[in-house]
Amino acid sequence: MTEPRTLVGGPGQPPAGPATRAGDLLQLLRSNAAGYSRADLLEITGMARSTLYERLDALFAAGLVYESTPLRSQRGRPPRALRFDDRNKLVVCIEIGHTHAGIHLLSLGREIVAAARVPVDIRESQEAVAGQAIEVALRLLDGRQAVGAGVGLPAPVDPLHRLGLERTVLAHWDLQRLQEAMEAMLDCPVLLENDARSMAVGEVRDPLESLVAVKVSTGIGSGIIVRGALVRGAHGAAGDIGHVRIPEAAGRRCRCGRDGCLAAVASGRALLAAPQLAKYRTLRQLVDACGSDPAVGAAVTEAGRVLGRALAATVGTLNPGRLAIGGLVGVLPDFLAACRQQILDDAFEPSLVDLEIVAADSRTSTAVGLCRLVEESLYAPERIEQLLSQRTA
Repeated sequence: MTEPRTLVGGPGQPPAGPATRAGDLLQLLRSNAAGYSRADLLEITGMARSTLYERLDALFAAGLVYESTPLRSQRGRPPRALRFDDRNKLVVCIEIGHTHAGIHLLSLGREIVAAARVPVDIRESQEAVAGQAIEVALRLLDGRQAVGAGVGLPAPVDPLHRLGLERTVLAHWDLQRLQEAMEAMLDCPVLLENDARSMAVGEVRDPLESLVAVKVSTGIGSGIIVRGALVRGAHGAAGDIGHVRIPEAAGRRCRCGRDGCLAAVASGRALLAAPQLAKYRTLRQLVDACGSDPAVGAAVTEAGRVLGRALAATVGTLNPGRLAIGGLVGVLPDFLAACRQQILDDAFEPSLVDLEIVAADSRTSTAVGLCRLVEESLYAPERIEQLLSQRTA
């Protein structure tokens, strides 16, 4: 059997309607950690008993479903719960930044099993950067097999690789070739996604939540969730707010080659380029000095204010229930406070009702989001149908 490999992120919401295929049944079982009895599934789906049992047999044979403990105490033999088999399954989640890569192993329950961080230089070839990250991932796996991998990248990512990277920090990379190479090295399906969008998925608390997550580190990016669904846009560029032109950046050259981008004045790269902060060689050094160097504090506060002015338009357009600001710079108290105040000053009052503006969990959100995206793609009904049909061919 040849397993379908490449993963393409879906919309982030389960399909509506009754389950009819084996893939739909698995989706239903994944939605309830406690599981369902066969009688429950017959009632929910309306399927004939013979059809249901045929679908379940296929899922059992593929190792996707197992019988768990009895559901409830009653006279006679209690029904046993059928559950999605997420036991002992690991996902590799790699967040590639400008200067470091974070590598995490997660269970399908989204618990972090192991983690490491390795220095990288995004200006190097994709083979060099990916090779460093995968070497660490394989060491963390220690002989175990991952069911899938997710890779967060600091650039727009089109799942079908139609979007060019010419004006991005990854202009010298080929994402389709990168995906294929990583699949070969890790021996599992690989999903590529923008890092800020992955962070947004990892920040979701409620299935129907609407939120915007913004990552401010070396660059600036954001991810948008509308009623639980991740917004990617027509070609994977949704949320790329770092290269929106703003008046405060007039005449300032951005790394993308244009003048006037938000990232040219409010990103970590912009802070490091400020003449009064020239003594700081790395963003980590600058961030660590924020509480002790007034010049750093003032620059960080101004950057937060500028981002807040840009985000006020986002708040008015999308009316999210929560803004989660993350990244090395984004979580700094001075930056977050200035950003929050500017949004409150500029945004139209109805869009501010019950709005939370908080720090994102930058340590884990991206990895958790990548894990969720990999799981959604790996076990999507259409993919499961393809897998099962290949097993019987």
